[in-house]
Amino acid sequence: MENRVRSYTQYEIIQQLAAGGMGSVAKARLKGVEGFEKIVAIKTLLPRYAGDEEFVRKFIFEAKLVANLIHENIVQIYQLDRVNGEYFYVQEFVDGISLYDFVEFHKRMQWKLPLDLAVFIASRAARALDYAHSRRDIANRPLNIIHCDICPHNILINREGVPKITDFGIAKAATMQDSGHVAGKLAFMSPEQCVAPMTMTGASDIYSLGVVLFYMFSNHYSRDVHADRDCLFMQIRNNYVNWDALPEDLPDELMKILRKMLASDPAERYKDSGELARALEYYIYRDGYGPTAVTLADYMLQIMPGRFAPVVDDPEQTEVLPTEFFAANVVTPEPR
Repeated sequence: MENRVRSYTQYEIIQQLAAGGMGSVAKARLKGVEGFEKIVAIKTLLPRYAGDEEFVRKFIFEAKLVANLIHENIVQIYQLDRVNGEYFYVQEFVDGISLYDFVEFHKRMQWKLPLDLAVFIASRAARALDYAHSRRDIANRPLNIIHCDICPHNILINREGVPKITDFGIAKAATMQDSGHVAGKLAFMSPEQCVAPMTMTGASDIYSLGVVLFYMFSNHYSRDVHADRDCLFMQIRNNYVNWDALPEDLPDELMKILRKMLASDPAERYKDSGELARALEYYIYRDGYGPTAVTLADYMLQIMPGRFAPVVDDPEQTEVLPTEFFAANVVTPEPR
């Protein structure tokens, strides 16, 4: 076989899924030879970022850095490419729901997400973070991978009940811009990310995951997100947490875990995400049994049967939608 393999892969856009933050996401069909097909997701940078050469450079660097993060609870990146001079990456397609939509559904129904499932979701996210934070290069030097934007929008749950963190590369690239730009969802940002983003460690992700856990427990944000931006920044810097929004019957053990995750001083939080994962897992499994991905999948099917009904694999029922970025709905990567 030649040292280089010429690819004739094409991507057919099926549906636009989301747009916002730093990019847009489309569901696509990867098409190979002999009728080979695979459903993937394609993420493109929004124009205001795609035109920023410094951001694009950092985005490419971070995409390369996280490409080899292979973990059950992390959305995997398959390919970084470009078309018409604009960069995009191809990643695992998660057939499911975002944690944000999942919690918002409970909020609309005036339900509370069961505590054991909330802790299960957080524990899987903590395991993913521990894996990413502990990665080292070939010389055994820490890669210092930090997500920088842990929030309910960036935690997806597939129909099998497996939580997955997404957007490692794009979040880190945005946060580390030389301009000092503070990126990330303000509602879930750690104090140090607001004050000194260039000095962040994995403890910042632990804090953000703590705010996510707070959100799952209460259906509320830990901060007044309706305040003006200056006021919200003040809340973040002062580590304001609206503890009164939590359920009165929240077990003391979970409150203790939350307070440790949301400590103002990073040194007072869990020493790493692995220690946090063990604390969460001990809470739900100490009696010898507890929730699993199957438990979560069954629960989602029970409360949202219309969304998680069995998939009918009928290509004729697939609607191909037009997009501005991918001309004629088909993308052929540029030759190497």
